Amino acid sequence: PFQVYSVPMGGMMVRQPFSIGGSGSSYIYGFVDVSYKPGMSKEECLTFTANALSLAMDRDGSSGGVIRLAAITKDGVERKVILGNDLPRFSSV
Repeated sequence: PFQVYSVPMGGMMVRQPFSIGGSGSSYIYGFVDVSYKPGMSKEECLTFTANALSLAMDRDGSSGGVIRLAAITKDGVERKVILGNDLPRFSSV
């Protein structure tokens, strides 16, 4: 099982199953709470992350329009870029 360590504004290091932050993060807490499942496969994690980022970017006007993902394992780093036209969509607007 993987663990994420986050350092929130108060400065204390907290171990948790996931962490979100950034200017669009306040928009996606409900999505993350409902969608995160312990024990997800690498592909499920990448999809979950891309969906969360796309939702945040849809609401946050200062995001870059591209998702860059990295899966870090004992075998190295696997990188993936999702361009603006290929971002997950959740509304018709």
